Amino acid sequence: MEEVIRQGFERLERISADYSRIEDSCVYVHLDSELSKQLESLEMMHRRVDGLICFLFVKGTINVKFNSDEFVIDKPSLLVAPHGSLINLHSDNWREAETYIVAMSSSFVQNINISFSSISIAPLQERPTPVLEVKERELPVLLRYFGLMHSVMSDKFNLQLNRHILSNLAAALFYHIMVLAYKRAEVSVAEGAAPRRSSYVQDFMRLVHMHFTRERSVNFYASQLFISPKYLSLLVKEATGRSAARWIDHFVITEAKNLLRFSGKNIQQVAYALNFSNQSSFGKYFKHLTGMSPTEFQKS
Repeated sequence: MEEVIRQGFERLERISADYSRIEDSCVYVHLDSELSKQLESLEMMHRRVDGLICFLFVKGTINVKFNSDEFVIDKPSLLVAPHGSLINLHSDNWREAETYIVAMSSSFVQNINISFSSISIAPLQERPTPVLEVKERELPVLLRYFGLMHSVMSDKFNLQLNRHILSNLAAALFYHIMVLAYKRAEVSVAEGAAPRRSSYVQDFMRLVHMHFTRERSVNFYASQLFISPKYLSLLVKEATGRSAARWIDHFVITEAKNLLRFSGKNIQQVAYALNFSNQSSFGKYFKHLTGMSPTEFQKS
């Protein structure tokens, strides 16, 4: 059984208001206001994430240590802790806190079908904190996602079908979180001191979404924006911490991985879908950026 499921969460079953799991794939926990102080000693509250854990904080004040950063959460908030991150939660009064948790194993996360051609992680990259404050009108929808996942995990009639349902719910939750992040990014841009520079970066991301399967040259995107490639790279680097070329490569590689794993296309078909002249050039590009060949990735 994978680490994210095996350690800590089994003990939460004894004290949580609601608990469900689907084998070694996914766990749901609802920690309500009646918790005893047993919670303070649980391993899962101070550990490295193996897989992915999504926290929805509803009530109370909770101190969060996330990697090297520390935050105080005293409003409804969302925190997604990805694989490898260090997470530590502490509260002086767990009895006043209410938290919903969905933890997913690494193998489960790898099989969630996300269309990376339709999203950008730039809003998350630009955020100064991984904590996303949830507005009152947004909370009921997030609670429904968590509730639906709990309902599916509680039903043991057909685990194979339930795992597929759960995977699609996880993908839908991911997309919804991205929408919330996009909304926050628009607010931060509107409040920024250099709206024109931010507009260039936003337009660049929009163009990459539209053309990355055909165009991988920074020159192309700069020409569409009527600025020099050097200036575009400077703006994108300043805004996101990643160069324009690296963003283009990011979208190409994530879409390549998505196609290799989920589309049913062979390597040559994937190469042509991403506008590579042949399978060999695609293979060299893929291995240069990922450290493995397309064939090795499909077998991993």
